[in-house]
Amino acid sequence: MMLVIMKTTALHTPKLVDLTMRDGQQSTLDASAWILEPHDLSKVIASLRKAGFHGAEVAGGQSFQIAIGQGYNPFTIAGALSHALKQSGDDEEFSLQMLFRGANALGFRHYDKDLIEITLKEFIKQGITKIRFFDALNDIDNLQLPESIQNTTGTTLEGAVCFTHYTEAPERYTDSYYVSYTQALLDAGYNAIAIKDMSGQLTESRVATLIPALLEILSPLGIPLSLHLHSTNDTASKAALAKALEYDIYAIETVQGCLSGGSAHHSLEAVAPQLITDKNAYQDLSNRISKLWGKNPERRDQQVPQELKDQLCAAGVPGGAMPFVIRDLRQQVSAVRAKYLASDKDASLLSDENNFSAIVDLFLAELKLVCRDAGLPILVTPTADICCKQAIANLAMGANPHSDSLADRYLNKSGQPNPDPRFAKLILGYYGELKAYDEANTVHGAAPDVIEFFEAHNALKLKKTDTHPSLHSGGNDLKDAQEAAWKLIQIMGAKALSFASFDQLTILYALKPSAGPSVDPIANAVKQYIKHTDAAKIDGRGSIFPEYAILMKPILSYLGAMSALNTVSKEGNILNTKIAQLGDCLGNRLYDIYIDLSLWKNVTSLANHLSKLLSSSNISPELTKAVRHVSDSLSNLDLRPNKSDSISMAQALENFRQLSISELFGSLALINSFVNDVAKHATNPRTYSARSLYIEDLSKFATSTEMPANAWEASLKRSIITKYGIMKTDFRNRSELWIG
Repeated sequence: MMLVIMKTTALHTPKLVDLTMRDGQQSTLDASAWILEPHDLSKVIASLRKAGFHGAEVAGGQSFQIAIGQGYNPFTIAGALSHALKQSGDDEEFSLQMLFRGANALGFRHYDKDLIEITLKEFIKQGITKIRFFDALNDIDNLQLPESIQNTTGTTLEGAVCFTHYTEAPERYTDSYYVSYTQALLDAGYNAIAIKDMSGQLTESRVATLIPALLEILSPLGIPLSLHLHSTNDTASKAALAKALEYDIYAIETVQGCLSGGSAHHSLEAVAPQLITDKNAYQDLSNRISKLWGKNPERRDQQVPQELKDQLCAAGVPGGAMPFVIRDLRQQVSAVRAKYLASDKDASLLSDENNFSAIVDLFLAELKLVCRDAGLPILVTPTADICCKQAIANLAMGANPHSDSLADRYLNKSGQPNPDPRFAKLILGYYGELKAYDEANTVHGAAPDVIEFFEAHNALKLKKTDTHPSLHSGGNDLKDAQEAAWKLIQIMGAKALSFASFDQLTILYALKPSAGPSVDPIANAVKQYIKHTDAAKIDGRGSIFPEYAILMKPILSYLGAMSALNTVSKEGNILNTKIAQLGDCLGNRLYDIYIDLSLWKNVTSLANHLSKLLSSSNISPELTKAVRHVSDSLSNLDLRPNKSDSISMAQALENFRQLSISELFGSLALINSFVNDVAKHATNPRTYSARSLYIEDLSKFATSTEMPANAWEASLKRSIITKYGIMKTDFRNRSELWIG
């Protein structure tokens, strides 16, 4: 394709998108150091808005797996942030975005299309307004959008063009290639485009040709173009971003404060200080980030010496993969050095145990061969990990370190294939195709002799696939995950539902982290989450009924985020917040938890005992009346459906949503009191129950200043006021923490 490049100048100030909370953490921190609490992340969003930012990346990528591993539900995090932002009234001015790996979704392989669809729908339901899709091979067939998602209003569907450049093969990834691929994304239904340079390959000179070429087709259609540029190569990336600002880029993406630079992204202050509209607010943002993550957090990317980082970056290794490459190389350095020294008397550089750079040089030379064998793929998740691990395996276990033959490099001395089995799948087409997007429909890939070799030598005994993996007609991903989710709920009940809804548990199971055959990572996540729920107890210690913390924990996630964005009272009146004010997603989940509380088993047992008393003809009328009051009170305070044919699930749910937080927890506390005390006091009805109780009584007793003349009601009022006061004080203390 012949491109006619016209000079394009910037027409508007680009929008500012912050990546600190997702890519910033992923590029710099160990998983254990991630901050995932919604009230902390909402503080960052509040500061971002004041500093003039227009959006933030808060979900997707590796954060999905990391959240699960830390006992957090990634859907709850996204839902709490988006609901708080919506309640603030400025959600249209600030976008929450996520990263999605196309057919690989948020897991580690191709998934069935129905699972892809429900995953996307769930994130959209949780308030994600921009989804960036990318594929490691830039294979459009791995990025086909479900029709139901294409028709979603108010959601930006952004196709990312993964950028790379092979010096030895400049004809592969040309501007024409990227323009054609961009057109394929537009034809597939994407309504925004991003340039995604994850490995520091984009230069100032390439920006000067690529961006105008893309804008040539995007600008007439009004399609926005964003720039995602890692700062691994500090000098080159700064120059590239500065050049990009000369054109009509819709948005640029940066990371702020102590997580900026290195393998993450430049800060706005470092690359475009002229775009900072309020310096004080921007400084407050940096201070906020330092307060949360520390002024000098232990950064994984800074553990890689700059010299080695420069070597790896020049070869296209993404910054996020560098620490793992260095770690794996160091683990194999003795084997590599011994093998090469034994076979090459001239390998003097390897004899110096302190010269690790020589080992890195060997790795880069082998990585170049591995990439050549695979057809020059783009090094991004998961291909970067696959190719780098295979190159290290070849160095450490290959039969002959100096031979260029496939057998000597990919087989050990016993003739067995070296790991990584994923590399064989990449060669044999199980991840997709490296399309050229030319008129001849050319597909690049492994040479015929390489394919033949890997068909004969792979641990999985695979043959080259004749069907593109995206055409998988539909397997059991969704069905199997639903069965696993249902089984977990049967075992763990309200605890599992407190962690995630049934639909969310299904998705979590389908995309679960890697684990041994006997390990259930989602069950483990729920167990970790239950440990977190101790903090949901009153002052971290008390409860007013069993499983109080299980019901309160998801509420606190939302209230904490809302407090940080100033959408709930700071004066302890949070108790008056209605469940409906927490949004449909959380309201529905809370109702599922409510229905599944173990308390109801005791209520059923009590109701059965009361019915026996009422059926007796030998109790006094006074006792009969009191027992009926207790029975009616249990019924009046119970908002579960199917108590009678007249109450439908929809109506019961709506009744539940109209409860305030104080009414919800007060009613359960009162029911628990009935369960615990009725056996003691049923023989003295005047002590226990003078009339039937209703949920409305809870608010009346808690807020009225008048003390009832009736001794029983006065006693009840004092009990309710005490519980109400304890919870109110607890919320006031939490509010100070949330907004601090």
